[in-house]
Amino acid sequence: MRSSTGRRPGTNGRTTLRTTMRSVIWTRHNKTTISKKQRPSSSRPGRSMALFLSFIFIFSWIFTLSGCKKTNEKTLSLFACDTYITLTCTGKDANKAVKEASDLLLKMEAKFSRQKEDSEIAKLNQSSEKEPVTLSEDTYYILQLAKNYAEETGGRFDPTIAPIMDLWGFGTDNMHVPDEREIETVIANVDYRKVHLLSNRRAYVEPGVAVDLGGVAKGFIGDILMQKLRNFNLKKILLDLGGNICAWTSSSELTVGVASPIKPGALCCTYSVPGNTVCTVITSGSYERYFVEDGVRYGHIMDTRTGYPSSSDILSVTIIGQDGTRGDVYSTALFTVGPTDARTIASRQNLDCILCMDNGTLWVSSSLKGKVNAQDGWTISYFG
Repeated sequence: MRSSTGRRPGTNGRTTLRTTMRSVIWTRHNKTTISKKQRPSSSRPGRSMALFLSFIFIFSWIFTLSGCKKTNEKTLSLFACDTYITLTCTGKDANKAVKEASDLLLKMEAKFSRQKEDSEIAKLNQSSEKEPVTLSEDTYYILQLAKNYAEETGGRFDPTIAPIMDLWGFGTDNMHVPDEREIETVIANVDYRKVHLLSNRRAYVEPGVAVDLGGVAKGFIGDILMQKLRNFNLKKILLDLGGNICAWTSSSELTVGVASPIKPGALCCTYSVPGNTVCTVITSGSYERYFVEDGVRYGHIMDTRTGYPSSSDILSVTIIGQDGTRGDVYSTALFTVGPTDARTIASRQNLDCILCMDNGTLWVSSSLKGKVNAQDGWTISYFG
């Protein structure tokens, strides 16, 4: 990702209540604003984790106290799916809804996370043609979706990205630029067609291939959780899965804020959602997970063609809609293709899209006219 070459947005921003990194920002009127905030530099991950956990405690404590006055609101904050998650429900069934949703979330994480040795994905990554594994319906289905989306995006999204992520050390304390020959060797194993789905929910991967559902699982889990939560007697649902926002209110208008990729704590724009509408706001960018080596910054979103981190004038991509799974996939895929192709693909796929550029411009789908408001010095240009 290149550094900014143009005018950067200004410094005037407006918020109310925040936590330290990923946050839910509340207004005490008829609107609720949600934003994903930035994580400190990955150069000191241990310190960042400690700081965040202390703020998670403060955040939970604040809502515990407020719960004394407003017993129909329940908030849960936890670390799962390799990210920070906050769920808030308001309504008669809030306590039960949050409990059942959190239980379901952890069950899906236990199936989908390759970092868990006994997960279904971890077992799949150890499989072979002679020894396929049998998967649950959820895992088999999400793999079908992942392969279909990989085909649809021409491999720009690819669930077999794991070997490259491991080679670069992302997700560890040893992030580094690998040798070019190593990249050339490993990139040959990044190919979704080497994941084989058989009858009776059996599957296997070819030698050297490993699946990582990080580019689709949060969107999928968010969709499943929202479907479940809508069955309860609730007035408001706010779910932040590491920046994947899912929201719904029974009546009042909802305002969702998109975090600035260059200024911690600020917003680049807001989006207005009518009441009684499920909304997902999915953002991908490399401004939170990255490392710096020899003065060069390397983000965690990989170009599946080269095996190197994606680099363009795009700082972040936001997809707005009701299908979080699709939004998760395309926010990643569009980030890797550059602004011109991203606008073309977004238009062709009828995606409601916001591209945050490094010169302070927001490229916004024309379908979002009148619904997106620029913040903090950003300017809007429409496409499509």
